[in-house]
Amino acid sequence: MSQAMDTAQLLFRARTGKKNEDLFDTVESYLTALLQNGQIITYKVAKVRTGYLVIASLPESDALADRFANTWVRKRHRELAAIGVARPKVTYLGADPESRAPCGCRKQPFLILFTTFLNAEPPLRCGACFGPIALYKVPFTTAVDAHRDVLQWEETYQAMDSLFIGTGPGERFAHAQLSRFDSELSADGRELARNLERRVRVPVYYYLSKYFGRSDQAERKRKCPSCGKSWLRKEPLHRIFDFQCQRCRLLSNVAFDVRYSPRPGGSR
Repeated sequence: MSQAMDTAQLLFRARTGKKNEDLFDTVESYLTALLQNGQIITYKVAKVRTGYLVIASLPESDALADRFANTWVRKRHRELAAIGVARPKVTYLGADPESRAPCGCRKQPFLILFTTFLNAEPPLRCGACFGPIALYKVPFTTAVDAHRDVLQWEETYQAMDSLFIGTGPGERFAHAQLSRFDSELSADGRELARNLERRVRVPVYYYLSKYFGRSDQAERKRKCPSCGKSWLRKEPLHRIFDFQCQRCRLLSNVAFDVRYSPRPGGSR
């Protein structure tokens, strides 16, 4: 297994005389199926003389293996074959130096739904090593045999995180969505975590990201916002999560402006 996400080149060769729009639509459908199955993370398509060239980020070096394909990937591949396009030629370009190594644990004691606006890895992390877990390795939570619900939550979360980081008029709204356990974003994420937990049969935690705080002392007195019980850990988990409620499956952090403030007691 690679030490980080892999970057691969996929070349789809066009059959002579085939309409480009037919080929592109079929290639795009195939790539979408791979994306929704978790076999690729992101991709870019370029038109080249011989067909279409795709640069894709893979969660693991063997992510494109047939054994990971779901119903939709196999169906879209058959559609490619039907228009005379052979299996794409795959060239591995190397590891993404800015990505985290995928989980290599034999068993995960618990999982964490986690992403940020900067993250390109899968939004599911191992609770033991904090390595990303390829989505094709976990059961689907919808009847359509795709991870659309996970990817939709991830897209919305990253949009909120980007809105918050960008500051301006939406900052407070975005922070509330990220930090409150009862926000619309958190409600969707917690429901998704519960659905995943029923299928993987290990705890799945949801992360409440908090930036604004009054003081370090006040932050460490915080109780679980869902059940009101103590949830401060003795030591931070993965140097991020200062709070953990096993009952409510929630994680959080000491407010970042308190943690990183140069002034005693925090900045708010």
